[in-house]
Amino acid sequence: MSTGFILTDYGVTSLYEIPSFKQTGLVSHGFSTRLGGNGQKPYDTLNLAFHVGDSPETVIENRRKVCQLLGADIANLVGAQQVHGVNIAVVGPENVGLGALDYDSALPETDGLVTIGRGLMLATFYADCVPIFILDPVKKVVASIHAGWKGTEARIGFAAIAKMTTVFGSDPRDCLVGIGPSIGPCCYEVDEPVISSFTRQFPWWSDILTEGVNGRYRLDLWETNRKILVEAGVKADNIEIARVCTCCNQNILFSYRGSQGRTGRMGAFIMLKIKSDLSRGRVW
Repeated sequence: MSTGFILTDYGVTSLYEIPSFKQTGLVSHGFSTRLGGNGQKPYDTLNLAFHVGDSPETVIENRRKVCQLLGADIANLVGAQQVHGVNIAVVGPENVGLGALDYDSALPETDGLVTIGRGLMLATFYADCVPIFILDPVKKVVASIHAGWKGTEARIGFAAIAKMTTVFGSDPRDCLVGIGPSIGPCCYEVDEPVISSFTRQFPWWSDILTEGVNGRYRLDLWETNRKILVEAGVKADNIEIARVCTCCNQNILFSYRGSQGRTGRMGAFIMLKIKSDLSRGRVW
């Protein structure tokens, strides 16, 4: 089902992983499925978000399970109050634990997290929007970016690369990117306001919008974000796309559109390991 990510079965659940990220040995990362948690319908079973109406105790337990699989402590997780904007927060030791065990303490009005902090787990949450993972293996910087259609239109991927370049000296040509499971061009129909906005913003709009019926178009957020990241200086060969549609695969993934707005959320998690040794296959 996935052409750019690998779906790995961990027994208690399955996570989508990016091959190029794993090969570096620098990070623990994954994009969750809805499988293997404790939630009840419509959040069954591995809902990871507090703001959708699920039991907070269930969300904490589900987050704890995923963190354990990734070799992380839930106390070291940092989350954001996502608002479909372009604010990118630089995360440091002073932010550890914000949003880990509740929603109110998460970083406000933030849709991207960037850090060089080892052992610090960045987490953003999804049910159709596009998760973007970024790893600079040279400067050892990671980012987790939430790109809905509004964030995509505002080029949040470009903003994330710019933040990494300005703050940490990253060279976009060194960066590896994974564009994760989200609603695909097969299912994402948009109407006139979105069509007009995208045709104004992007001169290559004909590559991302396909005419449907009744004046509606289908929008390819995967390709839009890929092109934006290439414009930001990322090498095309360094971008992997899962090409897994959340709406088409509701048996294993949550979909906001597919469930008419009442459902759980998956999580995009990425953490720089404390120390890695590829030759021995160890992390400590």
